[in-house]
Formats: sequence, C-alpha cells, structure tokens
Amino acid sequence: MYNLNMVSATDQTEQSINSYSQATECLRQLPNDHPKLNHWLRWSHEAFAQQRWRENLQQCMVVAYARMALRNGTLSQSPRSYHNERHINDLLLRVIYCSEHAQGHISKEGMALLSMFSACHDLRQAEAQKPSSDNSLVGANEMASFEEAIRIIKLIGISELWTEHHLLLLKTMIEGSTFGSGGKRSKNFFQGNLAKHLLTQLELTNTDDNELVLLACDLDTANVCLPIDQFAASAIHIFDELISHQNTQLSAHQFFSQQQKIYFFDQQAFHAQITKDLFQSHKTANSDKLLLLSEYIANLPDDLSADQIKQKFKDRANQLSNI
Repeated sequence: MYNLNMVSATDQTEQSINSYSQATECLRQLPNDHPKLNHWLRWSHEAFAQQRWRENLQQCMVVAYARMALRNGTLSQSPRSYHNERHINDLLLRVIYCSEHAQGHISKEGMALLSMFSACHDLRQAEAQKPSSDNSLVGANEMASFEEAIRIIKLIGISELWTEHHLLLLKTMIEGSTFGSGGKRSKNFFQGNLAKHLLTQLELTNTDDNELVLLACDLDTANVCLPIDQFAASAIHIFDELISHQNTQLSAHQFFSQQQKIYFFDQQAFHAQITKDLFQSHKTANSDKLLLLSEYIANLPDDLSADQIKQKFKDRANQLSNI
C-alpha cells in the first residue's frame, strides 16, 4: 500500500521546482518550437471540463513535466536521449488516441490516472540498486518515481481525484512499468510486464481497474507500433542512453540485431484488451520489416563502429518504411 507520508531522498531538481509557478517558469526556458505540454493541456481542458479536479491534475502534470525536462531532458546538464520529457509527450499522444478510439471504455478518472502515469513513471532514472536481500521485483527507479509522484500530489494539494484507491492504481501502474525478466527471482513472472504479476497480488475486484493498469504499461512499450523508421529512432535513443548514462558494455551489432528481435517478439506484449484492439495490428504489420532490419544488421561486418552500425540501422529502416 502507498504511504502519503513516505519520506525519500529529494534532489536538486525537486528543490529547484517546488511549486507550480516555478514549474511554469522552468517551461518558459524551453525552445519556442518545443511541444511542451501544450497538446495535452488543450485536450485535458475539454476532456475534463466538468471535473472539479481538472486544474489540480493539470498543475501536477506541469510540475512533473518541468522536473523531467530539468533532470533528464532538454534543460538538463546531462540529458538522456530516451527517458526525457519527449517520452512523456509520446505516451500522452497514445493516451489521447485511446480516449478518441475507445470512448466509453475508459472513465474520466481513468484517463486522468493514465495521464499522471505518463508524466511520472520515469521521473527517476539514476537510483542506487536495491540490496540483494530485497526480493521485490519492482525496480528502484520505479519505486522512487512513484514516491516523487506522491510528493507532487501533496505539493499541489490532495483533490477528490486522489482517493486511496486511485493512488493504489497509480502506484501499481508506475511500479508495474518495471521492464525486464526479473532474473532468477521471477519464477512465474514473464518478461516485459510486471504489472500483471502485481495485479495477481492485489486481487482487485473491478476488472476495469486491472485493465487500466495493464493499459498504462502497454502504452509505455507501444513504440513497437510506430512506423519502422520511428521505431528505429527510438531504439537508437535507448542505445545511446544505455551507453552514456549506464556505462553499459553493449555491442551495437548485437543490440540492433538480436536484441531488437528479443524485445519485439519475446519481451514486449500487449495485455489490456484496449491495446490489443487498437495497437496489436500495427505491431503485427511491423513484424516482417523488423525481421528484415535485424537480419540486415546481423549480416554486417563485425568490425564496424557503433556509429556506423547506427547509421546503417537508421538508413535501412528508412528504406523499409517506404515499402
């Protein structure tokens, strides 16, 4: 269960953006052509027009977005190429797409939780690894991201949106977005969706709640549905971040060939009915192109540099996108 009084380490970003006014001032520093939160704010103004908690949610979102831009993105001294504020924009576009194509299947409160999840699930990306004695499958980054989300909610003020139940759903969404196999501790946990494992422990009585949590985590990995050239661009951003921020010893040759197939076919899957209905066909349409792209990289000479492989990966994806 969540704890509204939880205490964990804040950082310079939280101290720098500790109010809605500071967040709005921070966002003014972004370039004029930056999307900011403008599209979502326009959408939410209409979508939540009759909800008393609309302004509260919007302010929470602005604070989260500004912190992401300052800590990990455009305004950061050490920007991340994937987990930055533009990743929030990507997820919010998917949330809006779901609202437009799954009308009647997601409540207003559900859309609000999906929005807050999008803004907060990756707030923390550099937390210390948990001790080996911690048997939880939830990642340290995800745990810290939820804790910061709670602090943002408290900072803006507890509105009627933030019921105990809704906060539990938000917690499960964020912690369930932990991605990976879970290693030896996983047992019955399958790759790519910790949310389903966590939901079996909660035993929620409302099936819509289960679907909402699964939907959130599905949207996080829905880059598999992008046109193949855009999918390739996201893969390059992920690779660059692994090298620059996690000091990963990673073969570009393997990452852009074998690892892409593993992610696409083995690790990523859609589990909510809405994402199956709206996104699965797009992923299926990408399957053959992804195989061709991975095979092309696998057949390249082993002595090519990472930059050369990335360029060839990008060029080949662009070719395949026109087929």
